[in-house]
Amino acid sequence: MNFPKFRPMACVAFLCGVCLFPPGRLFSQAPPGPLPPSHPLPPPPPAPPAKKKPEVEPRKTLAGFWKLNADQSDDPRRKFEEARRPGGGSGGGPGGGMGGPRVGIGFPMPGGGPNGPYGGGGPGMGGEDGDVNEQLVDVVRPDYWQTIALQDAEVDATNDRDHKLVFYTDGRKIQKSKDDSLQQISAHWNGSQLVTDERGPQGKKMSRTLELSSDGRQFYETWHIETGRSGSVVVIRYVYDAATEDRR
Repeated sequence: MNFPKFRPMACVAFLCGVCLFPPGRLFSQAPPGPLPPSHPLPPPPPAPPAKKKPEVEPRKTLAGFWKLNADQSDDPRRKFEEARRPGGGSGGGPGGGMGGPRVGIGFPMPGGGPNGPYGGGGPGMGGEDGDVNEQLVDVVRPDYWQTIALQDAEVDATNDRDHKLVFYTDGRKIQKSKDDSLQQISAHWNGSQLVTDERGPQGKKMSRTLELSSDGRQFYETWHIETGRSGSVVVIRYVYDAATEDRR
């Protein structure tokens, strides 16, 4: 074998390789990090729209399930407090009760605060008149919800405490109930309004008017309560919204 002739040729080949491919290129690494995508990613899908509560159809009568609208209803305790002030009165026009402030006090559920329907008296509620007013507040406090059914000569209203009111419209003699869960009340129709004739604590004259709103989506329960002060009357109005029968 001719080794002396092969050795110079191997050296020349090695030197050529070093010149063409420097050591830095031979051992260099790719830049760190992932390669950018050739096309942008699509945007995330939009969130599904919130489900709307089904609208309740307008009513043509008082029959149906109704929920109290506390924001649009009167505060009965404040109404009685205003009536006891000098020059105080009902603050409302005929069939109204619109003059006084309306506040959402969380009635009639328990725990509405120290001056709520289940709490103690507010400012100016002391004394004999205050005691009567406290009793009246308990009598006229609104229901959280009620279901109304129309019969031939009566209107039945069942409330959130499972108490039932039966408004008789045929002039029959009313029997005094022995059970607080059932009460009979004398009433009559004045056009589309149901009007009652009642007596409160110490024989105070009271009446309430139940009337459907013009759009059929609410009904108004308006109390007229005699205070015994020169025939003055306290007017309290509660507003109920037509609702589906969800008692929560």
